[in-house]
Amino acid sequence: MAKKKQKTICFIHYGIGWKDGINTVIKTLASQIKKQKPLLNICFIGGKIKEPILEDAFYKIIPELLPGNKLTKKILQKEALLIAKKVAKATKGMEVVVIENPFLGTYHLSAMMGFSIYAQEYKPAGTKVFFRIHDLYTDAPQYSKNLEKFCSSSKIKAIIKGRGVDGFLVVNRALKKELIRAGIPSQKIFYLPNGINASIFKERLTKKESDLIYKDLKIPSKDKRKAKILFYPVRVVPRKNIEEAILLTYFIREVTRDNYILVVSGKVDKHDPLSRAYHQSLKKLARKAKFPIIFTKGTFPLERKYDLKGKIKKFSIGDLYQISQAVIMTSFREGFGYPFLECWFAGKIVIGHRTQNVIEDFEKSGLKFNWLYRHFFVEGKDLFKIKSEEYLEGAKEVINTLKNPELKKQTLKLNKRIIMNQVRILQDKKQQKQIIKSNLKAAKKTYEISKVTKHFLKLVSLK
Repeated sequence: MAKKKQKTICFIHYGIGWKDGINTVIKTLASQIKKQKPLLNICFIGGKIKEPILEDAFYKIIPELLPGNKLTKKILQKEALLIAKKVAKATKGMEVVVIENPFLGTYHLSAMMGFSIYAQEYKPAGTKVFFRIHDLYTDAPQYSKNLEKFCSSSKIKAIIKGRGVDGFLVVNRALKKELIRAGIPSQKIFYLPNGINASIFKERLTKKESDLIYKDLKIPSKDKRKAKILFYPVRVVPRKNIEEAILLTYFIREVTRDNYILVVSGKVDKHDPLSRAYHQSLKKLARKAKFPIIFTKGTFPLERKYDLKGKIKKFSIGDLYQISQAVIMTSFREGFGYPFLECWFAGKIVIGHRTQNVIEDFEKSGLKFNWLYRHFFVEGKDLFKIKSEEYLEGAKEVINTLKNPELKKQTLKLNKRIIMNQVRILQDKKQQKQIIKSNLKAAKKTYEISKVTKHFLKLVSLK
């Protein structure tokens, strides 16, 4: 009897093994797929393989998938066709191909167009192609700016409609509405939230291990014992609105007289000049704030790394959660909003700004976030509105606030109620415990990775 051929699922992203949210999503899902379907082959394709994200998998490189090339219309057409053909060759014989975040506009327009050509004209026979949408170029001005120079609105509409795509997987329900408005039939759009690997957040730290993390973070010795870390687990990109987290932490310190410090764990995107400029603005702001603000630049991996003797070689993001007093979130736009869920699995409360598109989604699943605020005013204007006008303007406004004593006083007065709400939740351990218990129970029902994976395998017909 002939041996039955093993099926293959492939994940395609601009870079594999990067320290970004989408790689976290891919790794978490792929690892669980391997647990549930050990005989299934898993392949990863990227412009670069920075590091393998799953041991029992194979990898292919298509250099053109790396973003950052300067475009002309002629180069765009040529690169898009080349990407389509190379992806087709690389995925021949595979049952399922999942292309991650294909609609990112001028961030990588040739890939966006190439994926569309691949699905329409070059998709191998017997292969199902799914586009997984984490966010859209329309949400980011720098990725939609000047798009008309390269593509007409009808061309973009045709790309988004995704002829040849078997299904669109969306990480939040707001994205489903946007895709329907773009002309995609609702029956081709499937809600698939990102899953949480609870085991990452179950590890507990000894006092000695906690001290080692403080050392890794370079927290001054005098601050170690009394430091209360507010943890912001995000990349350093403008939409994360880190300046508001700095200002909120500043005023929480003023009100409580406690030594709260801010730790931002994510990397600075070297492919994005705007993110690099943003990081420089934040460093300037940190000097004005005059309290510890630590950017780890992605040096903490998703999971702990051990040496051959079983000793911890690298502490993880989960460990940063454990040594933190609370999680802080002030992002004004999220594709999914992992920290709003991870905190419950780590046993921590979250404070900060209500990120509407994802919080609404989580509330439909039974979670509660009623203490988070909707507006933060600087010079009488909502910081969210300042940022929507110009990505780097918010940091400048916060710097001006901290430089001017009168303006600081006015800003505290304008935001006193919402600041005090965050202080109260930080100080009320009994209320924290009740919220964490309730939200963890709700989160497990919908977002635990084993359940998300079963749903995914059913959607792509690999159950």
